[in-house]
Amino acid sequence: MLIIIKVGGSVIRKDVDNLIREVPELIGNGHRVILVHGGGYFINELMERMGIKPKFVTSPSGVTSRYTDLETLRVYVMGMMYLNKDLVSRLQGVGVNAIGLSGLDAGLLRARRRESMIIIDERGRERVVDGGYTGKIESANRDFIMRLLNDGFTPVIAPIAMDNKTGSALNVDGDQALEVLSTSLMPNYAVILTDVDGVIVNGKVISRVNAAEAQGLFKNPEVRGGMKRKVYTAAQLAGRGIYTIISNGTIERPITSAINGLGTHVVPSSNS
Repeated sequence: MLIIIKVGGSVIRKDVDNLIREVPELIGNGHRVILVHGGGYFINELMERMGIKPKFVTSPSGVTSRYTDLETLRVYVMGMMYLNKDLVSRLQGVGVNAIGLSGLDAGLLRARRRESMIIIDERGRERVVDGGYTGKIESANRDFIMRLLNDGFTPVIAPIAMDNKTGSALNVDGDQALEVLSTSLMPNYAVILTDVDGVIVNGKVISRVNAAEAQGLFKNPEVRGGMKRKVYTAAQLAGRGIYTIISNGTIERPITSAINGLGTHVVPSSNS
């Protein structure tokens, strides 16, 4: 069984040890694992220490993302690769043959730089701004990842992509990286780990929805911030036939718990 896991920065910051301890158990049971990580909190901390103010923009659909100029890109690459190697060292420490990668390595994640983007400004109006060093991932190097998996490696992937035109680094969303990798590799499960038990509406976790219902959940005003992007990603993946779970990554055995029913399960129509 192939499981692709997106571990959010909130999990890394609070308690990633439970996930680290579970990965060798998953591999020992014959599963293959790919980890994609975030870490926006760490980038913010680095920028503040350097006297650089982080910039964020909001799209017309309500999704908030980092605005990446050249100065921000340099800090972003530095910070993400530090987190990447920290996760690799932790996994190696528990016997996992982990290999740390960015999307630049072997052209793993190829993206198109956004030349411009539409944002909602402080007055609530739509405005077009330069796209900076942000990209939309267009493809993944499936053969390279499969070769690594077949050779016994566990890939740990940072959300940095390669510009299709120039080869330069681009900031890409970690959930988008999960989406493209999952679409390319068609795992048994795509698991999005955060620091809450799933998508919460009216104080309760939404336990199971299909792709169409998840699209409606995306528009719910109670679904905000980073969770909005996660719901969108899960809806897209379920629409392509990939069973996707949004669950808590800070608990014991987070992946097994998610597969066994914890969290919000966004299922393909054939499973609903």
